[in-house]
Amino acid sequence: MRATVLWGLLLTLSSLEARADGLSVIPYGDNCWGTGADADKDGLNDDCEHQVARWFMPLFWFDTGESGFERRPYYAVKSEGFATRTLRIFYLDTFFEDTGVTTGHDGDPEFQLLEVHYSAGRWYLDWAYLSAHRKSVCDSSAWYSHEQLEYDLSDSRNAYRGWPVLYVAEDKHATYNTLATCDKGCFTQDYCSRHVAQYLDMASSPLVSRNVGSTAAPLINSVVLNGKTERLLDDVDFKGWDDQWYRPNSKGYYRHLVDFGF
Repeated sequence: MRATVLWGLLLTLSSLEARADGLSVIPYGDNCWGTGADADKDGLNDDCEHQVARWFMPLFWFDTGESGFERRPYYAVKSEGFATRTLRIFYLDTFFEDTGVTTGHDGDPEFQLLEVHYSAGRWYLDWAYLSAHRKSVCDSSAWYSHEQLEYDLSDSRNAYRGWPVLYVAEDKHATYNTLATCDKGCFTQDYCSRHVAQYLDMASSPLVSRNVGSTAAPLINSVVLNGKTERLLDDVDFKGWDDQWYRPNSKGYYRHLVDFGF
């Protein structure tokens, strides 16, 4: 997937392009439920979970002053019900550090939760919950409907209600639906701009073997990188595969996953 896009090709509510809504590229529909391998025993086909997570993976705009790009993202998927053909996708960004000047810390467990559904051959984004310093004193996290989001049209496979464009607060990695929302975040301390565009996972085969399962049925928990171990699903600190003595660590993903039923 392309690392950069032109702002003129981003879909906003004021500039809808004539193409069908949603995504048709995902090779699953009703057969996402009750077929194939199901390692975490949640009733969903494992490959469908990956395909849905991969294709709805957001495109991030980073600010001009961003200094903490490094991350190793993971995801989880769960069904909200076959009757409505609805899934929730939880993206664990796992930024290695928050590089804020006065509030920096090892590990930055920001995340995005997307709710999508399947209908008549296409998948549609319905809602997005974007973490922004969740459970902190300046918590700016919020739910956004598909109508409040922007979309990347630089790729002909995307459309309105496909994968979204999100704005990442400089050095602190809170995510927002628009530049204006970002600039109001964390008591107006957050700042975003359109400087560098990157997909959540920049690998040539995004999110392959990154499905963590759930806290009840873990597929990936302990991850070793650079000789250091993070336990993504346990109720422990997240240190971003680092642990500098001179700055604090972050509380991990466990509490967020549990809050949303993963």
